[in-house]
Amino acid sequence: MKRLFAGPALAAALAAITFSAFAQAPAVGPAAGAGPASWLGRWDGRLEIGEGGMPFSVRIVEAGALLDLPGEELYGYPSASAEASADGLRLAFRFGGGLLTLTGGLEGGSVSGAFSQGAAGGAFSMERSAAPAAPGTARVVRGADGSALYGTLLEPTGTGRPPLVILHAGLGAADRDGNNYASRGRHDALRALGEALAPRGVASYRYDKRGSGESAWLVPSEADQSYEAWIADLAAMVAEFGRSGRYSGVWLLGLNDGAAIAAAAANSLRAAGSPVAGLVVACASADGVRDAYAKAVARAPEGLRAEGEALVASLSAGSIVDSVSSYYAEAFRPSLQPYLIEAFARDLETELAAYAGPCLLVQGNMDLQATLADLLALRATRPDALVAMPLRMNHVLKDVSQDVEDNRAAFADPSYPVSAELVDAITGFIEGTFVGIP
Repeated sequence: MKRLFAGPALAAALAAITFSAFAQAPAVGPAAGAGPASWLGRWDGRLEIGEGGMPFSVRIVEAGALLDLPGEELYGYPSASAEASADGLRLAFRFGGGLLTLTGGLEGGSVSGAFSQGAAGGAFSMERSAAPAAPGTARVVRGADGSALYGTLLEPTGTGRPPLVILHAGLGAADRDGNNYASRGRHDALRALGEALAPRGVASYRYDKRGSGESAWLVPSEADQSYEAWIADLAAMVAEFGRSGRYSGVWLLGLNDGAAIAAAAANSLRAAGSPVAGLVVACASADGVRDAYAKAVARAPEGLRAEGEALVASLSAGSIVDSVSSYYAEAFRPSLQPYLIEAFARDLETELAAYAGPCLLVQGNMDLQATLADLLALRATRPDALVAMPLRMNHVLKDVSQDVEDNRAAFADPSYPVSAELVDAITGFIEGTFVGIP
């Protein structure tokens, strides 16, 4: 079967910097809406290409559409445009291989039409999905600038004023469930965690930060991505939930490199006189974005290190660099530099040292990305923090075996169970009963 598309390219100029956080996002354009509300929801269909066709799903939301291509292990890819009338629909998705468009008409509850991408094309059809919706209630909260951020609120039953944990995903395009379309497959780590906390009496809210999921169109281009906006949005969200009086307290959990966002928001709220009840740092590296770039530069060819060091220094000082050699052109591209200036100024160790509230550090014993050295470095900044190390937990909060391939498989397979030890630790931390390891 001919490959239909080429996925978004990662920033590869610095070989060591391959995190999805630095993937160049597709241009999605301003949020124009998907048309009549009758189209909203999930649709499952098939592109007639090759033998048997290619299954796909599309979730049409207020601002556009999110595409799943399971055969390509692509999930939640945002549309470049979405237009709809009462009985017609046109969706466009921008890939490296060209613009994929689907144009169809609605008749009798089914949609049929044609798709094209470059010289390739064919027929497609789709119907409303019969798959059950995820547990929880859709909830829109307002970011710091009033923008709508879409998420899922999951509350325990029979609890008057439960504690609430706001779950913040990693950087880049990681969505409310922790998945990132720049990485193959999906793991649903934060969805699984939220669903495991509810029976323990803990409410959770997970959301699509700006630039991801249903909030993708708040960042129409890479130059509009802002590290500081993520922090401000999370702080505004805590304040909104706090004002509701519905919860006994609001906790924050930051996953992976999203932990620095959570810690910075906690510090912002404390400075404003509205501290969070506690902070959970889950599977996070002690290195910030600046550290990662500096280490990558240190591994560059000797003749190119001085330029790399100067680039990092300039951005750390808040200065845009106009002239960049071809070796560094992708990793320090002009559209990414405003984001890097903000990200270089933030560091998890610094934020943790400044945070004076209750803190739980969680490090999976099977984590191959964040290491014991990272945990020790973070603990050194907060010697009073409680520590949990779930025996079988990997970097995406899932229990795995000691087999490396099994560990990696969990990043793209949501059927792996979320760590029960993690759920115990978070619940105990909130209740004030968790002791932690020495």
